Amino acid sequence: MKKTLMVLLVVLFLVPAGLFAGIFDLSLGATAQYNGSVSVDQGFTWEEGMNKVENYEFGPDIRMRLLFVELDIAALYSKLETGHKFSGIATGGLSLDLLGLLRIGVGMGPRLTAVFDEDWGNAKVLDPSGNEIDEDTDFALAFMNAPMTYRITADLKLGKILVGLNYMIDSGFTFEKSNYDKLLPNFENGGAIGASVLFTLF
Repeated sequence: MKKTLMVLLVVLFLVPAGLFAGIFDLSLGATAQYNGSVSVDQGFTWEEGMNKVENYEFGPDIRMRLLFVELDIAALYSKLETGHKFSGIATGGLSLDLLGLLRIGVGMGPRLTAVFDEDWGNAKVLDPSGNEIDEDTDFALAFMNAPMTYRITADLKLGKILVGLNYMIDSGFTFEKSNYDKLLPNFENGGAIGASVLFTLF
């Protein structure tokens, strides 16, 4: 019931928010994401490791917005015991301005992970299911079989600066299976919470 209500609220805000949206803007910035799983299904709980910088991943955050349709691209770097890891997500969805002070965004898309050795060699690119992607991969099929991930953003608009939180959470939905019963975020399994600061160029 709670998940259905969330979807209905987004739809109800869509029309009035679109009337006040700008035509296009581009925002560039940085994001920091806690590398542990955080569940908000029963309300947010502060985790013990959230006050330690070594438990966070950092990277760029890019958002392009046309009216209330937004494309987000975010990437995160983390140091592994035996190498390096970059993880990225590209989402398409909706971004709504409320009262000119708050911007709420919800997008969905696939995640990719690139893993390197300590000397930045032997690179491997993995899809959301952990399968390696190489020159023999059928990219269209890989996309259709990739479990979709949601990225939810909430930002304060301080002039041209956006400061806020984001939450990334998986669903069980794939375009290949068209299993719409798993389209909603899987809040029971938790997700990754982070914070972003962006500057809107135009």
